[in-house]
Amino acid sequence: MTAHQVRQGRRISVQTLGEEQLARAKPSFALRRVPRSAMRTVIGGMVRPRSGDVLLATVARLGQHRRIEQPTGRRAALHVGDEVLVAYADRYAPDQYEAHVPGDLRRTQLVASGGIAADTLSHSRDVRAATDLRPIGLVGDEQGRPLNVADFGLEPVFPQREQPLTVAVLGTSMNAGKTTTIHYLVRGLTRAGVRTGVTKVTGTGSGNDYWVMLDAGAHVMLDFTDVGLASTYRQPMPKVEKTFVRLLDHLTDSGTDVNCVEIADGIYQRETAQLIRSEAFLSRVDVVLFATAEAMGAAAGVEHLRQLGVKVAAVSGRITRSPLAAREAAGAVGLPVLGLDELADAKAMSSLIGLPEDMLGRSAPTSVGPWPSAPPRWDADAPGSGDAAVDDTADDGADDGADDRADDAAESDHAVAVDAR
Repeated sequence: MTAHQVRQGRRISVQTLGEEQLARAKPSFALRRVPRSAMRTVIGGMVRPRSGDVLLATVARLGQHRRIEQPTGRRAALHVGDEVLVAYADRYAPDQYEAHVPGDLRRTQLVASGGIAADTLSHSRDVRAATDLRPIGLVGDEQGRPLNVADFGLEPVFPQREQPLTVAVLGTSMNAGKTTTIHYLVRGLTRAGVRTGVTKVTGTGSGNDYWVMLDAGAHVMLDFTDVGLASTYRQPMPKVEKTFVRLLDHLTDSGTDVNCVEIADGIYQRETAQLIRSEAFLSRVDVVLFATAEAMGAAAGVEHLRQLGVKVAAVSGRITRSPLAAREAAGAVGLPVLGLDELADAKAMSSLIGLPEDMLGRSAPTSVGPWPSAPPRWDADAPGSGDAAVDDTADDGADDGADDRADDAAESDHAVAVDAR
């Protein structure tokens, strides 16, 4: 920060953010839509952060997360004394952290490597204490107004075509196998010439799903961070429903043949539980695949969804690591239990989910990339508009490659194993 002070009063200070300091700070994936050129000031003192506010902070102590995922997907190593650019947001992660946005600029924690800062309320015994951050201040525009990721989200679109077949993937919990289920479904359909759109509508900001789905051949991939939320935890339900609808509209507007929707965490998590009961969900989702790790979860989850009037076509996920558990679940729910090979079989899956078979057999479509229209660049002036399932059925946890498993296991809300990245 430069010594030049722009404004001070009411115990709030606004200082110029120098180019050298901005260039030195490590940006995070959660801020990929916030252009560097908008970051002009640092606001300190008696300010109250909001979910989505941009924070410049210093790494004070290394804990669970020792890398930060950057807008490009690269995971940069962290050191004590590094400055980082992250977003304040709440986090709900039974396998990692429960965390809320603090009421001031006190010392806080990095609770997700995608760049989420919050105060840890509790954490799983399977992870270490979170990395500590010492806030320097909120990042603002040239007038000293705090920047928020919501300022740079996609605007609504109004598709001039009917929404295509829409498949949602739900699960019992984190690490149930949701992302891997969509990954292999998309892989198979894309190879058969189907334009697949993928969206993750709830969770905590992380880039893992972006790269996984694009690598699988998705025509377009979007998530809640694209429409201005760093996390959906503790957001008002009307906002979560609006996020869901806006993301589906963007997929449809891009010309998809089928839309695949991932909803984070388990069906009893607050936002998930409310969303799957909503008219927005029930009127827009045609069929569900349910991911779980064991037969009792399959039976309880499928029955719960059926009571809500949701059509469940099959079970998938970590349960397929055990043929015996898969057979047990199939008997309990009367549905097929799908491993990776079955999910990637486009002809069989099209029949199961209700996709017209005449959509198969075309040349593989070209992906439009992770963002519709012109993608925002970190340095831009402004934003643009069956193998039985093995390790990569764990969709909700892996942070990095094999060299970081001991430090960062169970990192992002939804992830796959190294060989699927």
